[in-house]
Amino acid sequence: MFEYAIARKLQMAYGIEKIAFETSVIGADQLRRLELSHFAFFDQNMLLINPGRIVRMQEWLRKKLVSYFIAGRPEKVAGRRENFWSAFFALLGIVQRDHSRIRESFFLKLHKNIYVNGWFQEAVLFEPIRDILIKDFAYTAPGLADTEICKRMRTENSVCVHVRRGDYINHPVFDVCHEAYYCGAMERIAGKVADPVFFIFSDDIGQVEREMKFPYPVVYVRERHEACDELFLMRQCRHFIMSNSTFSWWAQFLGEAEDKIVVAPARWRRDDAANRDIYMDGWILVDV
Repeated sequence: MFEYAIARKLQMAYGIEKIAFETSVIGADQLRRLELSHFAFFDQNMLLINPGRIVRMQEWLRKKLVSYFIAGRPEKVAGRRENFWSAFFALLGIVQRDHSRIRESFFLKLHKNIYVNGWFQEAVLFEPIRDILIKDFAYTAPGLADTEICKRMRTENSVCVHVRRGDYINHPVFDVCHEAYYCGAMERIAGKVADPVFFIFSDDIGQVEREMKFPYPVVYVRERHEACDELFLMRQCRHFIMSNSTFSWWAQFLGEAEDKIVVAPARWRRDDAANRDIYMDGWILVDV
């Protein structure tokens, strides 16, 4: 979703005709699969089954340059090198961002084809086009929209509480947000919202129900859904208690309640200095 969002931003900035997805690496991901086809912006012609010569050349150059100058370096060193080489990447029509902030470049204007690769988890990039992205990521789930739980999320002071576990267990970079964080976050919400209803979402809902004790009554979303359906339900809520996960980031970003309150962990990664760009103004930060 971040990659589509940056492609959309570049498309508008540089008058690019079409957004397309080169999906050759997705098959190697054992945890996820491509589900962008569920959203309003998508059509099958966006999938590059046989990338053209220019795209193949840009991909080959990117891999060579990244592997030679950036890959395997410590985060700060990789970030500096990525920044240093960003103009040269842009000269080739390539936008590469894994360790550094994206930079505007005159050279991108010279290209009809721009090759984009990276994380692009910078909130300031997407806040100006949020209304466009809400429309692009529109998704209708008739089987869920008419359910009682969805109706409650839309009509009550609903709070989406996202507990990310899964691959975060014993992860070298990300910690699982603990019970004290969620209890503190609930206290903050309850101090601002009348009669909040906390809806618990997790990729391991059974473990959360067994091990975590919350200070307020909660509703466990126990039924397993596809990721797009889970995101649909999460974004129906009025307020959000995030985990340090981009999945809950997108839920709160796409949530349309004008009075929404967002609580987030004060530390996103074990390296506290890393990934601060993902934070948005107005979030309430709670220690983890």
